[in-house]
Amino acid sequence: MPAGTNGAATEELTVEELASYGLTLEEFNKVRNSESPSDFGGLPSSGDTDQLWLDAAVFEYEVATSDSSDRASTSSGYHPYLVCSTYPGLSGKQREAQIDAIFQNTPNVSASHYYTSGNIFHNNDDISCGTLRAYNDTIAKVYESNPNATEYMSVNPLHPSMKMAENTVEIMESWFEGEDAGDVVTIGSDSGNSDEQIQVKTLGLHMILCPGVQDFEVEDVPDDEIADDVKSFVTEDGGNTVKEMSFYYHRVSGMDGKNAVHTERMGQWSEAISQVTNWTKDDGSNDCLDSIIGENMSFVVKQRILEVNAKMSFWEGKKLIQSLGRTQDDLNTCIWYMTYALALDPMVCTLEPRTSVKTLCKNGSSDLSQCSEVDAVVPPAADAASGRIEVGPWKMNIAVMTLLVSLFGGVIV
Repeated sequence: MPAGTNGAATEELTVEELASYGLTLEEFNKVRNSESPSDFGGLPSSGDTDQLWLDAAVFEYEVATSDSSDRASTSSGYHPYLVCSTYPGLSGKQREAQIDAIFQNTPNVSASHYYTSGNIFHNNDDISCGTLRAYNDTIAKVYESNPNATEYMSVNPLHPSMKMAENTVEIMESWFEGEDAGDVVTIGSDSGNSDEQIQVKTLGLHMILCPGVQDFEVEDVPDDEIADDVKSFVTEDGGNTVKEMSFYYHRVSGMDGKNAVHTERMGQWSEAISQVTNWTKDDGSNDCLDSIIGENMSFVVKQRILEVNAKMSFWEGKKLIQSLGRTQDDLNTCIWYMTYALALDPMVCTLEPRTSVKTLCKNGSSDLSQCSEVDAVVPPAADAASGRIEVGPWKMNIAVMTLLVSLFGGVIV
């Protein structure tokens, strides 16, 4: 049946009805390997898990429609969604074109209300899926005007666990425990002195931006502006923006009712949010948000990729923590907060940890101009390259400060 003629328009849909039109957790797991099974798993019954999954979707729809007065490119009113089609007998491109036509032909939905970019990431004979970014109640209007679309089109608002690649937490934990990180890769120097520089493996966060972030309202948004916007989302208002937009925090803190079901993993993410926001002082300053992330993390956008990495070495990070009067546990908490906040950002569609190589002076400094200083203080080799420091709730060890800060900054390369 042609797009836009799928049946008579229905009355206004509730967010609960919209949530029911999305993929179930079991169905989603078949199209993307993510952290969702871990974040939503471990409950006594599958019924509890299914309801928690629906509740998360309802919350995200409410977030999307709560900022309808904000039309800025950074607004949470422009929410990312997973859109899938099971229309029989069509190729992935044909399904994509059909979905696009449905949106185009929906009354009161303009081209500036949604963004796609030919980004099908899962496609087979049975189902084709991609992401889009839509404004306010656009999804509701589409379903209301095309009620029969529920037979073949599913839409899920993307929340953090859906964006995180499978094993993100496990990879970070292994790195922190020193099982796969921190080793010196090579030793060398452009000046010919092989004792001056070392190269170490580091961990960072690698993210793909959502459609419509770089070409918002047909404007070519500068990469630096996007990077600054993401950084602001993570660090602004003492972390309260992240807290208010987090389903996990609402659920665990009892804002959804004292007996609201949640998982252990949700509790861990929520605890990181609570601790970091509680660090905000009367003057508005916050050691995690201002010093660790704001001043010592690098946010770089290139094409559709956002990468966040630490500017410091492990040794330099250790000195920073001491100067702030903080502990390694505090630093760990800050990193987990940052990782979650990046995945929560409405401009980010995917997040995964990646390793890279960073060049340091042999004394552990990331300022390579210091490498030739004969009187430089030389820290223990373990500190410079693979020192492990015990940290926090997830029993992690920090192998290299670059890794540690990268995670807190939002993305690892």
